[in-house]
Amino acid sequence: MTEVLHLQSRAYPLHYALCDPFVDTIRVPGRGEFHPVAGELSSAAYNAITTVEADLTAIVKAGVNLPGTEIVGCRARFLSAGTVLVVYALRHNLDLGPFDAYQLADFDARVNRSLRSADATVLAEVFDAARRAGLLGHIIPPPRGGRSGERPFSIDPRFVRYNCHLVTRRPDWSPDPRVPQLVLGPGCQVLLPFTYAWDGDPSAPLDEILTLLEPADIAVAELSLLIGAITGGRQILADLARDSLSQIVDSEFRRFIDGVWANYHELDSYRVESAQDRRATFLAAREIIGVDQAHDRAERLLQYAGTSLLAEATSRTEHLDKRLNRVAAGLTVVAAQSFLLDLAGFVLPQQTSLPVRLAIVGGVTALGAAAVMLTLLPRWKRRRARDTVADAVRRPGAIAAAGVDSIRRAAVTTGET
Repeated sequence: MTEVLHLQSRAYPLHYALCDPFVDTIRVPGRGEFHPVAGELSSAAYNAITTVEADLTAIVKAGVNLPGTEIVGCRARFLSAGTVLVVYALRHNLDLGPFDAYQLADFDARVNRSLRSADATVLAEVFDAARRAGLLGHIIPPPRGGRSGERPFSIDPRFVRYNCHLVTRRPDWSPDPRVPQLVLGPGCQVLLPFTYAWDGDPSAPLDEILTLLEPADIAVAELSLLIGAITGGRQILADLARDSLSQIVDSEFRRFIDGVWANYHELDSYRVESAQDRRATFLAAREIIGVDQAHDRAERLLQYAGTSLLAEATSRTEHLDKRLNRVAAGLTVVAAQSFLLDLAGFVLPQQTSLPVRLAIVGGVTALGAAAVMLTLLPRWKRRRARDTVADAVRRPGAIAAAGVDSIRRAAVTTGET
């Protein structure tokens, strides 16, 4: 085995809509520009699955440097299902032929960590430029409590999943024996979950190689969507458990869930649109990486998170209703006080002395103020009582001292009587 092309296909679930696929040039400040073009998944045999293709090789090479590794190409594939596939084609100064499946996976993981650390800022700026240029729109991030308004563009690395592909002539790596023996398409061999060996020409044009990888990459794109949904729902539950949501995001969460399932089922339509041989690889890849199990987990978790958000929203609404009812009752008391003052001014004779008038006005005002306080501030009194009891418990002897003081005051009062 002489020449091996190492490819890494990452799936970024951004939950966007392709607004203007005919943007000619997108400029990334300080990094250059790229030119998106309309494309499609070449492995689809029935209805076309459209994409927008962008060659990011020049931008990535200028900002990323990996010792011992040559970046042959970098392609961003903006799928209509709200997910971006970023595919790197790499060559190494190392012969991968003698490696077994586990050594290949370890080597690929090290390269992936270095590459993601180096290109995180670059890709975030690329995606942000695509959004500002109008290529991407209606981006729905996972909901979080906090200030409303537009959030800065960011990519949560926990959402991103990727495949390792090794393209060479007649690969002779042995797959892990625990990998299920499933029917695969031509030229495909699953060494480990997310690790594939392909019998192909490593010097072929990148477009041909990308077509070869599409079934496995669509499967990992589905998993990335589900992992992002699980992570977002888990964060909502954690915020609810800590009571740290500053605002209820029930409608935002519902839109996020709608976007997740719409994008997921659009990706899953690949199973009926792809050619028969590609479909076999797609179904096998889904089973090996556990897409159906992740789907069940995401569905249960999102349903539970939605129920918890609804319960929290109902609880806060009831609390707000009680406060509004108290305010309304206080306003009613104030209106009644004003009516009593008007009535007193009408009933009292004109010759009534000033002290009497002041006494009546002061009495009605005091009565109204007392009623407003009793209406609006009952919780404060309960809180003060609770704090008094808590202080007494924290200070031993305080209750006894209070009892002695009461006895002394009673004795003094009896003596004075």
